[in-house]
Amino acid sequence: MEKLSNMVDNAEYAGIFKHHFSDYVLEFLAKNTREIADRLAHTKLSNEAAERLVKAYDSNIITYGDLLHITNYSLVSGGCEKYLNDYFSSIAAGLDSKTASQILVAAKFEDWSYNEIRGLVDSGTYQVGDNTFVALVTDVAREIDKLGMELFAYDKSNDFYLVKDIEQAIANGDAITFSRSALAVKINEMRTQPDWNAFRDYIAEDMEDIEHLTADGLVEAYQEYRVEELNIELSRKVDRNFEAFIHGIREQGVDEAISRCYEITVKTNIQSHIESEPADISEE
Repeated sequence: MEKLSNMVDNAEYAGIFKHHFSDYVLEFLAKNTREIADRLAHTKLSNEAAERLVKAYDSNIITYGDLLHITNYSLVSGGCEKYLNDYFSSIAAGLDSKTASQILVAAKFEDWSYNEIRGLVDSGTYQVGDNTFVALVTDVAREIDKLGMELFAYDKSNDFYLVKDIEQAIANGDAITFSRSALAVKINEMRTQPDWNAFRDYIAEDMEDIEHLTADGLVEAYQEYRVEELNIELSRKVDRNFEAFIHGIREQGVDEAISRCYEITVKTNIQSHIESEPADISEE
């Protein structure tokens, strides 16, 4: 304690004393920097949570940077410590400690739990940084913007605003947000489809209530779009085959045409039916 009293000011020392930290934590603070001592002097984390984090650092499970990041945001509220088990489990499972620590801090301020945020990050749809925001990956943000749906962002001053210029927001490094996470994840999945750009433009132009689009609604719209495209493809294929059929008969003369009059009539009716009555067909 004597070493700590020489390291920190009276207010910090009083804060550390008030917490009744274990000897383990006190020894750690005395051996390290005033920065971490100041943060733990004012932390809202419980003593048990603080000791778990310090021991994780001493065991090389997390870095000093991770510890500083977590304790810095613990000055606002303890909040995230309920996710410590999930936090350490994810690191044990292979998640890098920096990303895990950023997720842990973000879980203090978002409506999503630690594991929910981790899932969003693992999906490649969202990202976390050194701030408290869970932001869209830029390419996904661009796709949502092209669909004509509203995006919001936090700038460097933490001011929240409606995004009007997506490229400017990206260039500024602002955290672009989209609350409908399930839809964002589905968009990220579907944008790998070879016909995604055509489909995206199709629903952006034709869907009247796109602001109420859901993940299931997007899948349903895509299925309807594919059926429409398959019917167009089928109609074109039938047209090509019919044209080749008629061309072959013409080459064989009038008698051949007369003898196959019934076949010509039936195939003409089939062609007309396919063009006028789209079928619920699959890729197969």
